[in-house]
Amino acid sequence: MSAHQGIRLGFVRKPNRVVSPTKIKIVHVQAKSSAPVPGLSRVSPSAHLTNSAAVNSNSTSELLRDQEKQLNHSSSFSRIAPETDPLKTKTEMPKENLANTKKQFPLTLGSTLGIIAGILGLAAVAMSTYVLVTNSMTTIATTSSSESPYDYYWLKKDANIYVLFVLATMMTLRWNSTAITVAGVGTIGVSANQFNYPFGMVLDSTNALYISDLNNSRVQLWSNNAWTGTTVAGQANGTSGTGSSFLNKAAGFAMDASGNIYVTDMYNSRIQYWPSGASTGVTVIGNGSCGNLTNQLCYPYNVIRDSITGNIYVADTVNQRVVRYLPGASSGTVVAGGNGQGSNNYQLNYPTGLYYDNSTNSLVIANAGGNNIIRWVIGASNWTLLAGSPNGTIGSTSTLLYYPVCVTFDLYGNMYVADTYNHRIQFFASGSQTGTTIAGVVGVQGSNSTLLKFPYTLILDSNLNIYVADSANQRIQKFLRY
Repeated sequence: MSAHQGIRLGFVRKPNRVVSPTKIKIVHVQAKSSAPVPGLSRVSPSAHLTNSAAVNSNSTSELLRDQEKQLNHSSSFSRIAPETDPLKTKTEMPKENLANTKKQFPLTLGSTLGIIAGILGLAAVAMSTYVLVTNSMTTIATTSSSESPYDYYWLKKDANIYVLFVLATMMTLRWNSTAITVAGVGTIGVSANQFNYPFGMVLDSTNALYISDLNNSRVQLWSNNAWTGTTVAGQANGTSGTGSSFLNKAAGFAMDASGNIYVTDMYNSRIQYWPSGASTGVTVIGNGSCGNLTNQLCYPYNVIRDSITGNIYVADTVNQRVVRYLPGASSGTVVAGGNGQGSNNYQLNYPTGLYYDNSTNSLVIANAGGNNIIRWVIGASNWTLLAGSPNGTIGSTSTLLYYPVCVTFDLYGNMYVADTYNHRIQFFASGSQTGTTIAGVVGVQGSNSTLLKFPYTLILDSNLNIYVADSANQRIQKFLRY
């Protein structure tokens, strides 16, 4: 069960935040001697577990035994945060503890029936909820968390046995409406601290920010807390051209695990592969002229790369199609659109943003001219609507969009959209077509810290902070989650 495939009991909306439902699963049972037993208490570890190997090892039991000593004295807590989804993690109980448990709590017919009844009762409340019941179930209190969707609790059971629960505890998603400027100074220019319409963004493993500077025809690297950027593709002085060391309108780009980038060289109708640290690029897709053959592009806006297969997907915008290129191939296959511009569900209308969903083998497309976000399963002949109007209607309500340029998702399946001409960022809870404005003010453009002006793209970091390319304000804005 993936982090975003759990049950959906609905979402509760409060001002500036979205609250997700609760899930419960046991991951560890620890038998104890006759030591004093606390009530329902929160674990307060001194350090976090940050890799799944540690979580699955016997060190987990040792850690928990040490932490039990703190339970009667601690009212604060922190979280154990494995890299993998805790709901998928299995922690085995040591055999000696299991033996002790069996001695102290033999499974009689009555207790077995109690277990079955308890499990069936919980299943009636929520599918995909996994709980161990020894006799009667103590009520578990959930709490809101803005730091992690997983909190760890001890539960008092029968005087000398504890059960460790993982609670997906009404995770709250909310962001400060006032942004921090992390790159750019708000004026057009070619200096190292300026932009001329920042467009695409990528965060690397160190949280350094790579930004494509559209009209300066370059890609800039902004290290953490830097005041200026360093040019990593194109010319630092903003000169455009057709040679291997030049770009002409650097739009969206992708990065592989080695830091090599694939840049959409829009006005040269090509994708340039720029090895990390290189001063020149190599044309890997397109031939430098606008065309509609499978080895040609026409003013593409964006490129993404599937990190598993190495396949590249290009938003071939003026050709009204998305084209897939296998690793090393110079000719591609049309996987979405290619039937002319239009609002029918077999057509695209200026596709700009792309997101590849590996779990469904589908593309989520910001269909900007169609004023909607759509899903196109690879191999299908048409799309399904995720957000916006099915017939291209422009609007600024919670269910409509106006020229959305970018779409992305968090690991819970929630969708984020740069609603560019409405000057806002929209949040759509998983499965919902009703959006909530989480950055900017609908229909109001401006340059103060709460407003946006034609935001072209957005990305999320691991804490779900939002970075927005506030393009017409020549800056990158960061909206902190809290």
